Amino acid sequence: MSDDKVSCNEAIDAALHLDGDPEKVRAYYDEWALNYDRDTDSVDYSGPAISARLLREHLPAGEIRLLDAGCGTGLAGVELQRLGYRRIDGFDLSDSMVERARSSGVYTELKAGIDMMQAARHYESDCYDAVLSVGVFTLGHVPPEALRVLLQLVRPGGLLLMSTRTHYYEQTGFQALVDELIAAQKMELVKLVRDAPYNNDGDAHYWLFRK
Repeated sequence: MSDDKVSCNEAIDAALHLDGDPEKVRAYYDEWALNYDRDTDSVDYSGPAISARLLREHLPAGEIRLLDAGCGTGLAGVELQRLGYRRIDGFDLSDSMVERARSSGVYTELKAGIDMMQAARHYESDCYDAVLSVGVFTLGHVPPEALRVLLQLVRPGGLLLMSTRTHYYEQTGFQALVDELIAAQKMELVKLVRDAPYNNDGDAHYWLFRK
């Protein structure tokens, strides 16, 4: 195994052991931004492509507004553009990751330095046709309550799509929150793809909700 491959795996593993402190997460991704695309490509990171295709199955491309929440370097945005979406906004906690996303040229608007738990302070409620979050609901990053925050940004009848790493799902109260929001008629489950490919280190669940 090459030194590069060891480095890539170590970087990804270290990200899973962050404690969720926004400042620590921001600092880690600011430092990782330059090599992030290379590292994730080396472990067959398929989350963005799978998420974009799932959204396209339920939401025709056109003049609709999408938000890529926790956009990172823009991997999901690139996949969305390939499928015909044109009005894509994004935000991320890391300034350096957003700069990389900006260089992709696929986003209409990008915002940096935004903690997902505070995202509702930076956007109008009920303003997006769909909100997508890939690779964020994983250990060491955000609590399940971030789902409630993102739901505020979706217009009534709009879609919220996210991935959850399987170990995140198993070790957090994500399912309990989903059940609570569905029972309160805040959203409905449109589709759940369980144990689907994510990267060569594990699988993920992909969730599609309608507000």
